[in-house]
Amino acid sequence: MQPIICVEGVTKAYNESAPILQDVTFKVEPGQFTAVVGPSGCGKTTLLRCIASLMQPDTGSVLHRGQQFKEPPSWLSIVFQDYNRSLFPWLTVRKNVAFGLRDKNGRAERVLAALRSVGLEHAADLYPWQLSGGMQQRCALARSIVVTPQLLLLDEPFASVDAQTRTDLQDMVMDICRRMSLSALLVTHDIDEAVFMADKVVVLSTRPARVVEEIEINLPRSRDQLSTKESPEFLHLRHRVYTLVRQQAHKSTIVASTDRT
Repeated sequence: MQPIICVEGVTKAYNESAPILQDVTFKVEPGQFTAVVGPSGCGKTTLLRCIASLMQPDTGSVLHRGQQFKEPPSWLSIVFQDYNRSLFPWLTVRKNVAFGLRDKNGRAERVLAALRSVGLEHAADLYPWQLSGGMQQRCALARSIVVTPQLLLLDEPFASVDAQTRTDLQDMVMDICRRMSLSALLVTHDIDEAVFMADKVVVLSTRPARVVEEIEINLPRSRDQLSTKESPEFLHLRHRVYTLVRQQAHKSTIVASTDRT
């Protein structure tokens, strides 16, 4: 079966002195939940933007089901970290969710179904500024799934909420991906989150980022916030990913120290 995303030798630099990505290569299979982790500032968000076709790589390519695109394909949705900026404060929750729908047929039913999926049907006529941070992010998630995407890109979507809300949103996203048979790519700095949610974790090096290792996460589904995270398999995988990221962060520190001498 053809990969839904094929990242092939992607290199990106904002200028000659600031290379961001270097020959990044990996695939996301249909229905697969992939997480990307790496040291802080290594270029994870830049990679996500290249994958989303929000920017183009300098060299290499990103193929969506075998095709290249100059702008995001219609079957792709993105959930950003900063929900405050991604929602329109002058529109109600209902109208925010409906914003991306071009087809008016069945619009009201589709919006209501998306709101039910994230537990916000009771807040449909409220405005974003009347919601908690977690509810705002659920609204952003509803807007991303109302268009019935095949691929969901998540740019550290839980980083700005409290710990309890974060775990609730993790469970919600995994359930939505399962029910809708979505492929997903999560960029996160949280190693526990990556191992808990993903089928595969892609570990990036320090900048310029390259793929250090791809780690298959063969934990059974469905996953539980307590029993899964207490299992020996989870702890082993977490240690493996953490060690790789830590090694890369240490290399970054050494390079920075050397540059200052």
